Amino acid sequence: MVAVKILDRYIAIAVMSGTGVALLVIVGLEIFFSVIDQIDDVGKGDYTMNRMLQYVLLIAPRTMYELFPIAALLGSLVGLGMLAANSELVAMRASGMSIWRIIRAVLQAGVMMLVVAVIVGEVIAPVTERYGQQLRATATQKDISFLGSRGLWVREGNYFINSRRVLAGRKLADLSVYEFDADRNLKVATHATHAEYRDGVWQLSSVRQSLFSPDSVEVRRFEHMIWPSLLTPDLLGVVVLEPKNMSLRDISQFIGYLEDNGLDSQPYRYAFWAHLMTPVAALVMLFISVPFVFGGLRSASIGARMFTGILVGFGFYLVSQFSSQVGQVYGINPLLMMLTPSLLFLLLGIYAVRRV
Repeated sequence: MVAVKILDRYIAIAVMSGTGVALLVIVGLEIFFSVIDQIDDVGKGDYTMNRMLQYVLLIAPRTMYELFPIAALLGSLVGLGMLAANSELVAMRASGMSIWRIIRAVLQAGVMMLVVAVIVGEVIAPVTERYGQQLRATATQKDISFLGSRGLWVREGNYFINSRRVLAGRKLADLSVYEFDADRNLKVATHATHAEYRDGVWQLSSVRQSLFSPDSVEVRRFEHMIWPSLLTPDLLGVVVLEPKNMSLRDISQFIGYLEDNGLDSQPYRYAFWAHLMTPVAALVMLFISVPFVFGGLRSASIGARMFTGILVGFGFYLVSQFSSQVGQVYGINPLLMMLTPSLLFLLLGIYAVRRV
């Protein structure tokens, strides 16, 4: 029993070290391409090389979490492949260790890695992503500055704009616009329940407007109002997190708000289940790596294993994206569509293990 536990730890160390190296390589490549993508914007406003590098590093945790399933597959293929190339896995099998026991050891290592990955993806990444987007927007935009970390706060000249919620599809909810005069005295406060960007302007709905004078306050109400602003949906996209980049808690709150107000919550529901399926996908990737190692990749080079892992990971990514898009177009249950790719690859893995 003690010997089996030692072997479990040995396998786990091989898988975790391989995954760590694979993750560093993948994230390093992603950072490299992000630098290339951002280099053209250096020099715009106050967007210096130093700030560009800060931005790229701040969005790296999100990339680490998104690519963790593929990194786990590659790392397991490399780690187990090294053991197989040295005939260590064969010795383990000869000593009575079943292939399912090896899979169990691999999955145990995966669970330990997932604890760290989930903390990075659900706690650290949303915060650094938001800060990075605000850093970039503040540096590149001369006429507009972005403030705050709760909701959206924007300064546009003498206007301060706050939207408690930024929705997909060029929409804002619970919008407040405060206009100040040159002496920093509040002139007009406008509140709208919803705002939608159409034909180059914002169209406000259910508007309440307060006009302040030295001795009185006048309140006006409008069903609709046109609000021209420099703040465009493209500019909002720079600082507002996409549903896939939000934390599960924030996505859940958005879903509740949208449903309470009769708005479409489907994109956020798909993002919610995609977040929950990421750990499952990582475990599935680790599972299917084992029959690959015991099969044709036993004596293959590290490059061949990496190439095979990339093909399998890319295939899983394509199936996941296809399933998500089809589900959203046809209104299919998001849990079913986001679970389908993992189930499909799990069944393929079980079939491969039984053949081994």
